[in-house]
Amino acid sequence: MKKRLKTFFIYLFSLALVLITNATLRLKVVGEDKVKQLESEGKSLIFVFWHGKMLLPIYYFRQRGYYGLASESNDGEYISRVLKKLGWQVIRGSTSRGSVRSLLKLIKALKRGNQVAITPDGPQGPRYEAKAGTVYLAKKSDSLIIPVGVAFAKKKVIGSWDRFNLPYPFTKGRLVFGDGIAVDSDIDQEGIERKREEVNKALIAADNEAEELLNQN
Repeated sequence: MKKRLKTFFIYLFSLALVLITNATLRLKVVGEDKVKQLESEGKSLIFVFWHGKMLLPIYYFRQRGYYGLASESNDGEYISRVLKKLGWQVIRGSTSRGSVRSLLKLIKALKRGNQVAITPDGPQGPRYEAKAGTVYLAKKSDSLIIPVGVAFAKKKVIGSWDRFNLPYPFTKGRLVFGDGIAVDSDIDQEGIERKREEVNKALIAADNEAEELLNQN
């Protein structure tokens, strides 16, 4: 009973945090026209952003029916409840525990024409290091990987493994969509590793662009 109450209150606090910070954020978005064009062409997309910067994207993509991945840990339970409240479809699993089952579910979702968003360095790091599962997912589903950069002018950085970014109320925020990364269906293991590095570099570049945009206006 106590555990359920604790989970419920942490969920409520987390949801309030997401809603309040995003409602007051002075946000500008770059590159969404490319995404809309790809979606209009019927492309399946895998949006990737770092675990520590998820607070903005999970709100921005709200009420679209996108699929998200939440770990089977206690933290994953809180995130799962918040995502569902924001209109996401949630699959439980990770790149370590339950990975095969969750990847297969994501592949099926993408093949049905749904969009997916994941944190490639989650659920426990290393921070800012994309795992190969993202590339494998794109390979098996014939989907494009879209890097999403996030930056805040003023923020609190939480001392967790992911250095979670919590923007201050009324601060400036930037969301940047990078170019799509395609993965051939016949790519071998070495090719998957090269693509993983490409995704990693593209995501870092998108974050850097978001930071630069903060300094421009």
